[in-house]
Amino acid sequence: MRPLLTLLIIAFTFIGSSGQKKGLVGTLAELTDSIQTILDKDHVVGVMLGIASKDSVIFTGGFGYADLENKITVDEHTLFRMGSITKMFVSLGISRLVEQGRLSLNDELKIVAPEVHFQNKWEATHPVRIIHLLEHTSGFDDIKLNAMYSLSPLENHGREMMLVHRNSLVCRWRPGERTAYSNPNYTILGYIIEKLSGMTYDQYLSDIILNPLQMKESNFNVRSKTSDNVQEYIFDNGKIKHVPSVVLLGGPQGSLWSSSHDMVRFLQLFLRDGAPLFTAQTISDMETAHSSLGARSGLKLGYGLGNSIAFLNAKYPFQGHRGMVGTCHSGLYYNRELNIGFVIASNSDYNNFKIENLVLSFLLRQAPERKQISQALDEGEMKPFLGAYQFESPRNEIAAILDKIGNLQRIYIENGDLYSQPLFGRATKLVQTSARTFRWPDANTPMIVFTRNEGGKAVMCIGGTYYEKVSYSWAIAKKVAVLVAILLALSSLVYAIISTIGAISGKVKWTELIFRFTPMIALIVLMLAVTKLLQVQEHTYLLYELNTVNARTLTIFVGTTLFGVLSLVNLVFVIREFKKIRSRWFAWYLLLMGLSFACITLLLLDAGWIGLRTWAM
Repeated sequence: MRPLLTLLIIAFTFIGSSGQKKGLVGTLAELTDSIQTILDKDHVVGVMLGIASKDSVIFTGGFGYADLENKITVDEHTLFRMGSITKMFVSLGISRLVEQGRLSLNDELKIVAPEVHFQNKWEATHPVRIIHLLEHTSGFDDIKLNAMYSLSPLENHGREMMLVHRNSLVCRWRPGERTAYSNPNYTILGYIIEKLSGMTYDQYLSDIILNPLQMKESNFNVRSKTSDNVQEYIFDNGKIKHVPSVVLLGGPQGSLWSSSHDMVRFLQLFLRDGAPLFTAQTISDMETAHSSLGARSGLKLGYGLGNSIAFLNAKYPFQGHRGMVGTCHSGLYYNRELNIGFVIASNSDYNNFKIENLVLSFLLRQAPERKQISQALDEGEMKPFLGAYQFESPRNEIAAILDKIGNLQRIYIENGDLYSQPLFGRATKLVQTSARTFRWPDANTPMIVFTRNEGGKAVMCIGGTYYEKVSYSWAIAKKVAVLVAILLALSSLVYAIISTIGAISGKVKWTELIFRFTPMIALIVLMLAVTKLLQVQEHTYLLYELNTVNARTLTIFVGTTLFGVLSLVNLVFVIREFKKIRSRWFAWYLLLMGLSFACITLLLLDAGWIGLRTWAM
């Protein structure tokens, strides 16, 4: 929900964490000691790690505790939740069906599975295809807030598993145009595997991947079922707290449990170019983006078939996938050129970035420098593409309003170089690598391309994410208007305090306070509702609370509803009393504040925030 560009890149294209620092660790012993130091400093309960080349296992093991209460330590056989790394398995399952001639990546979803009900107003000319599901270019919304987790022991299977996400299956733009990560894509793919194979998706994936690779400890359980699984924790208010292990409502999007012992075997499958189970072409296709406008315009690295580029700021890029389920964060990364890779998972709502950078510095400590491609800027070719670009491929439609407010890029030329200026922060030089294709100065791979959509509008693609060219002055004017409206709304707090002082001094009638307090009350209830929602963002395992009527969801519903109602009441009152107010400047202030509340209400209403019933999304 954060609009910052760096988080969008992580969210939509999974480029991984920031670049590694050279010389941090030189030996395996230094690496393990440094990881343990991070666990202690950052209050991480347990971490598993596996490092391998195609021919050998360099390290498998763990750090800290799988079960803090019972002092059970993490070892190479401890099962962690792998989250979205599961998508790599599902992609391989689809690839096997393609190899067998039972499916084509360009097959239309409505033909393969007509029982999957989705909405696509461009279906006649731009149908949803299998490859769009694999590469998150379908245009479907991501999981609705109430359809991620549950505490119920009941599990969804087959079509029921897919129907959990039916409200997300609405194309928001032409399929194959923009990349926007959407978990329901993979739930549909899991269903397709079941339909074409006659087996449950987990049985099928076990038969073609787990069993041949001797991954005997791994399973595709949507909830914790064995005593070998890690317990899950958060660090909150200065204390480590044990939290429940949530049930995942859509298994194919992230149900895998595995150990470092097993996951290095899966890692080696990619380092061995798919041998002995898949062809090198299958692995290469997984690593290549095909269907988005950015991919068709030359950006072949990004989110491919369940596989994405990672670590853009490192000496070398890696491929793989990041995952998160409950409080378990995971990552699997490899570089076939260097013949090295690693897998990591934690159980403490910890993003693992620091540890990943340590491992990366260890793996790349002796790697030769990689020559970066660059060429002189073609100013004439880029001149039509100069200007402002607005982000237009939000992952969650409910968060689109926040993504768009802060995500504006201005592209300009200065002293013969191209620059990107975000709305907030410093400008960044863009290095040209080929026609209209660029990389950031410290990036190892070009990830930016300027092109045009089918309507002829100038577009900037970062990976698969999508920015449309807009009027800079108009875009800034809208954002300034929103900022002014917010500041005027916040001034209601000062207005209430001054009104209270006026009532105490006898200058304001006590009976008037109810109307003078209305804007402040509206703001407070909205802030309370947003706070309750942001708490779930901070600790995402709490998403299970959003699918039932409870104190949190009622606070969100009542708070957002009251904000809209009170904003309207306040505006009506101000308009009615406008001519009666003696001070003209004060009257205009109240009117502007009332209009600001009304405008904010309209924006939130359009975004689906007013009267937000998370349990019914």
